[in-house]
Amino acid sequence: MHSIKGFLIAFIFSVTLVGCGGSSDDTSVVDEVIVDDDTQDDSVDDTVDDEITTYYNVDLFTVLPLTENEVSCTLENGSETTCYELTFAANTVGDTEGEGTVGPYCPDSISTPRIEAGLGVYDGETNPGFQSLVDAAQGMDADGYDIVDEDGNIRSGGGGDFSYCLSMAFDSSLTVTYLIPVTPEFRSEAYYIPTVGSIGLGINGIPIKGDPPSVTTAEAGIGGTGSGNIPALDHCGGHADPAGYYHWHFIPQSINTVFDAPEYNFTNLYGISCTNTYIEYEDHAAFAGLAKDGFPIYAAYDLIDGTNTLPADVATIDECNGHTHATEEFPDGAYHYHALETGAPTVPVCLMGSYVDRNDFSVQ
Repeated sequence: MHSIKGFLIAFIFSVTLVGCGGSSDDTSVVDEVIVDDDTQDDSVDDTVDDEITTYYNVDLFTVLPLTENEVSCTLENGSETTCYELTFAANTVGDTEGEGTVGPYCPDSISTPRIEAGLGVYDGETNPGFQSLVDAAQGMDADGYDIVDEDGNIRSGGGGDFSYCLSMAFDSSLTVTYLIPVTPEFRSEAYYIPTVGSIGLGINGIPIKGDPPSVTTAEAGIGGTGSGNIPALDHCGGHADPAGYYHWHFIPQSINTVFDAPEYNFTNLYGISCTNTYIEYEDHAAFAGLAKDGFPIYAAYDLIDGTNTLPADVATIDECNGHTHATEEFPDGAYHYHALETGAPTVPVCLMGSYVDRNDFSVQ
């Protein structure tokens, strides 16, 4: 699984659901933690067998693709190569709010219990950060965004001259398709994930994306940014795009490590946790999916001798929270990414491999 040497980058993400299919070159780094090399486990093999060239294995996925093909493709570095073309049904982790599936999303009012409300990130002046939408709405209203009416109800849905909590409808007739290089190729420098940029896919075929759009700051080419609206994330860090497909802004297998972190303490204070029965939410060292560059993504920890271990204590990590060593799934060694332990969101901030530009992800 993973390690975190040099730098653990945690970043605050801004959020607005409208236009979740857009992109941007902006990434904020909030913290850098330098980790002492002496803490690493010297018994871990951090080499890779040169014969291993691919990390896609359908047996590691909990949902099978509808179709799986190998096709010619061109990576953004100009390399002509072969890609897996993988098509999955959309919304394979549920499309109805309720226990064991997705949700909750927009709360009715500022008196809604936080366990019954979705989450969001507000980037304004009053109480910014990752929080319950009950709190985010009050911070927005204090900053002049008219999202709470005179009766304490939180406006939702959009379509008027106010600010809104946004929760989009699901369309489970959709399919999502990914192009993933069969043989990953390292880039000369890291590619930082733009706002709502594609990162890869989870083991159930669900898209993984970068920061949602900012509530307060408009970004060129990113629909919905700076609109004064805030998208609702459920307790596993996901929501539906305006097109109708569910996707994540967190690595859900380890989002509960965020809720348990002292700076949030959501589980202890409010009972908030990811409990979607389609997700291995208690396995914080799980194989979580593939990045669009073909390298594996794991949850926040490495499993070493049965113990969840910080990746930095296992092998040196890079700026993308990635490193190389043998894992249970890849005993000959693999470069792979880890979710951030307490970052919000938890997704890797950058990728070290080359990817198919523009059409690496599509929806039909």
